[in-house]
Amino acid sequence: MAEDFRVVALIAAYNEGDVISSVIGHLVDNKVDVYLIDNRSTDNTVSEASRWLDRGLLAIEEFPRRTSEKEEPHPFDWTALLRRKEELARELPANWFLHHDADEFREPPWPDMSLRDAIRWVDRLGYNCIDFRVFNFPPTDDDFRAGQDPRSHFRYWEDAGEFDRSQLKCWKKGSGPVSLIPSGGHEVGLPDRRVFPIQFLLRHYPIRSQGHGRQKVFSDRRGRFLERERARQWHIQYDAFEEGHTFLADPATLRPFDEDQVRLELMLDNAVTRHEKYLAGLAKNDAARAAEEVAAERVRTEELAREASNLERQRAARDSDFARLEQRAADLEALAEERGRRAAELEKSGHALQGHAAELERALGREEGRR
Repeated sequence: MAEDFRVVALIAAYNEGDVISSVIGHLVDNKVDVYLIDNRSTDNTVSEASRWLDRGLLAIEEFPRRTSEKEEPHPFDWTALLRRKEELARELPANWFLHHDADEFREPPWPDMSLRDAIRWVDRLGYNCIDFRVFNFPPTDDDFRAGQDPRSHFRYWEDAGEFDRSQLKCWKKGSGPVSLIPSGGHEVGLPDRRVFPIQFLLRHYPIRSQGHGRQKVFSDRRGRFLERERARQWHIQYDAFEEGHTFLADPATLRPFDEDQVRLELMLDNAVTRHEKYLAGLAKNDAARAAEEVAAERVRTEELAREASNLERQRAARDSDFARLEQRAADLEALAEERGRRAAELEKSGHALQGHAAELERALGREEGRR
């Protein structure tokens, strides 16, 4: 590998003094230079990191810079930190950059190969971006001590949450301007992004003990988040934690870490197999949607059958009413005919009575004439 090939890790840190030296040392051992942005830590982060100045650590920048010693506590402005990393990616001389956290270790999927040399190999293959698979290592005891290498202490892991699985955080300089802010730092945006099909390895140690978890979540983080960033669904990783939360995990619920097995899985689980899984997922989703549609159609059929039954009952009721109306009409018609007959009979009787009355009147006239 060419010695002039340079990779720089851009790290922003706040109160990570117990692991910052191990993280920087790991990067330096992997031939990666480090630029540290200290977000005004209140612990020994700066003093621990200073041990690596002129030994792979390029600089320690205080951010934001103090204007006086009596400034009020500052919020955690992740947008400003990402913007500063975007600026450094334009300004610093390097071939590739890593958007790196202060509590993680990044490695290639191949054993016995430095991170810089692996990135160089990816570069030669024509790719300009690298993805990482996250392995979270929660604490299972309270035995971790400051200065220890977390990789030697934490041996059990779990998958990252959905919000933390996107890790397109390593990119080649020179393809154009880069952007970190739109994705909240999870994906680098750059022109013509070509992602290497095999994920690299990322070991993540966000919580190191019960006491560290309480301090980090409830003091160092939660109270410093900006509402405008929370509104963008950033910083949600600690939402489920309440006072009294137990940060120690049961090893029985985790997987023991086997470096060889993990690296094999990373090499096998490449873009092709992920695409096949994606297609299988689509087919599964299509089948699920088809089953849902069949169930919905069955429900609709049952509803239509009930509606048809109701309509049939209504039709039968209407037919019954119509039959009653027809019978009533026939009865009325018969009554009308009977009335007509009786009227004719009455008229005929009236005529007969009139004739009889005239006969009586004539007879009475004759009788009066005789008298």
